[in-house]
Amino acid sequence: MKIYLRIILFFLILLFSGSKIIGQTDSSYLKTEEILEDILQEPVGEVDESDLYDILEQLMLNPINLNEASVEQLTRIPQVDISDARLIVNHRKKYGVFFSVNELYAVEGLNKELIDKITPFLYITKKETYEEPKPTETVLSQFKLLLRSRFANSLQNNEGFNSNKFQGSKPRVYNRLLLKYNYNYQAGILVEKDPGELSYNEFTTAHLAINDVGFIYKAIIMDYYLEFGQGLTMWSPYAFPKGPDAIYPVQRADKISKPLTSSSENNFFRGVTASIKLNDFTITGFYSDNSFDANIDPETGEITSTPIDGLHRTTSEIAKKKTASEKMLGGRVDYNFRNILRLGILHYQSAFSNSFRPSGIFDISGNEFRYSAFAYDFTLGKFDLAGEFSYNGVSVASINILQLLINDNFTFITSFRNYPSNFYSIHGYAFGERNGATRNEVGVYTGFKWRTPVGLVNFYYDQFKFPFATFFEPVPSGGDEFLLDYLSRPFKKFEFRLRYKYENKEVVEAINNSKQIVDQVKRTIRTEIIYSISNKIRLRGRFEYSEFNIPSTDQNENGYLIFQDIRYSPTSAFNVYGRIIFFQTDSFFSAIYEYENNLTGVLTNIPLFYQGIRWYLLFRYRPMKLITLSLKYAETYKPGERSIGSGENLIPGNLDNILALQIDVNL
Repeated sequence: MKIYLRIILFFLILLFSGSKIIGQTDSSYLKTEEILEDILQEPVGEVDESDLYDILEQLMLNPINLNEASVEQLTRIPQVDISDARLIVNHRKKYGVFFSVNELYAVEGLNKELIDKITPFLYITKKETYEEPKPTETVLSQFKLLLRSRFANSLQNNEGFNSNKFQGSKPRVYNRLLLKYNYNYQAGILVEKDPGELSYNEFTTAHLAINDVGFIYKAIIMDYYLEFGQGLTMWSPYAFPKGPDAIYPVQRADKISKPLTSSSENNFFRGVTASIKLNDFTITGFYSDNSFDANIDPETGEITSTPIDGLHRTTSEIAKKKTASEKMLGGRVDYNFRNILRLGILHYQSAFSNSFRPSGIFDISGNEFRYSAFAYDFTLGKFDLAGEFSYNGVSVASINILQLLINDNFTFITSFRNYPSNFYSIHGYAFGERNGATRNEVGVYTGFKWRTPVGLVNFYYDQFKFPFATFFEPVPSGGDEFLLDYLSRPFKKFEFRLRYKYENKEVVEAINNSKQIVDQVKRTIRTEIIYSISNKIRLRGRFEYSEFNIPSTDQNENGYLIFQDIRYSPTSAFNVYGRIIFFQTDSFFSAIYEYENNLTGVLTNIPLFYQGIRWYLLFRYRPMKLITLSLKYAETYKPGERSIGSGENLIPGNLDNILALQIDVNL
């Protein structure tokens, strides 16, 4: 009975909340969330993808100059492919500089819905008659302070707290302060604790970043990421996986370096990096001395594993904290010829405090490593060829990508990746079936994006092999998958989406007391309707069906998910999201993932399986221009279960609910 009362309360709040507030919404975070909704619909696993939000947030904090951007720079914006970028650049060459970002609506052939979404990531510089500015205008008006404080708490106790294994308190607490001066200087500090951790500054990061000041192109002191080429050798520990956008996730556009502004606790550098520009050359040097979590054999002193979850709740988790360290030194040189040809070479060497113990013949071993890499990107007219080759002293890994603009409405892409089994990339995160694994994989990806008179079609087909046996797959394996996504806007404010995905992967199963390699097939079909009743109210409904089976056995499963949500934005200062989801699957194998709106900077893409109901409410209110308040309540109810989760995260009972609050201050 309680669950039905909750559902009734859910709809009553949706109908009556904010009814006295009038107006119209036009907030950049709404556009950002729509981009994420389009891209993050195909999960890579049960992982926290919140760091992906940092890609878009950094673009908003450091937008691209529309009057100077090249095709390559514009394609850094999600959903902007080479055809869109060419339309913008060619329009600028023909008619001159833009005087307003809104002039993009005059670019012939550029999709209006795309323009709506990408405007937060663009700016223009106006050349006006010089007048001596007032002192307050030259200094104070150029400062921007951004504070984000977040508090989230599960309303149920899991096994870790019930058994007193977790030494800290339940709430997840996050605080971040960024201070920017113009586009040239940025300083930041972030502190965070996860549920069960003892200290409120369990993880702390800080940085000072400089851009385009004198001869310095980029410089960062303290914590930062490095990106190079296509991510084989250097990349941040996150990137968009394969999904309904067939073009954007495949080809990377590196930023050389960027400050650490997210709460990711792994694979970042602590030290200094600096880049200078000399005509067509960019020269970068970097140094890092950073500690990381590791499980170390007490007898041999060897590193047996490097956990990346960043959790320090129990005695054993605390014992692994910052037990090993890495010193890294390197540099890179980039050459850019008229934005047609871009070449880059990189070399770095790394020394660890402890040696790695290999668990297999091709696993990482030793404590000193050297990497050399070469990257290229050649753009000519409607043709773009890019790739990277990386050498780790043992073997060469490579990825090569061809992108071809058949016409203004059809973009084709194909790539070939070859990551040998004896290639291990310590700091790489390249595109692949196992996004970021960057080893023991050969794959061919082909896709296209086609804007037809009746809608947008995205399609990809990916074939992959894992040539050598691993600990989890004791024999070579492979598979293939394809996705077809169709989006139509038959009339204004109405969208219809249809998606079909097929995955076939070879896995090892125990059959008749012996391990055999078998095909594991999963099919999903999704239909979705989005209808904007007005500028204030948007409705979204979805039905998704999942089928999982192993043809050589009797294992056949299926499941479905139905949801209805509403976004009510009566004013630019206030909006509310609400969603109710009904789901039922046979097990986790046929689980259906559901991306949902969350506090700004947080991404939620969770697997829903067995039978249950999930619903949430999310409120955002901006009482004044400088402050935004957010609140989310989410609840999952599984009537047929006695517990939810497993291990130390197991929750006794069939209810899992969480309350989260956030304040954003923008001065």
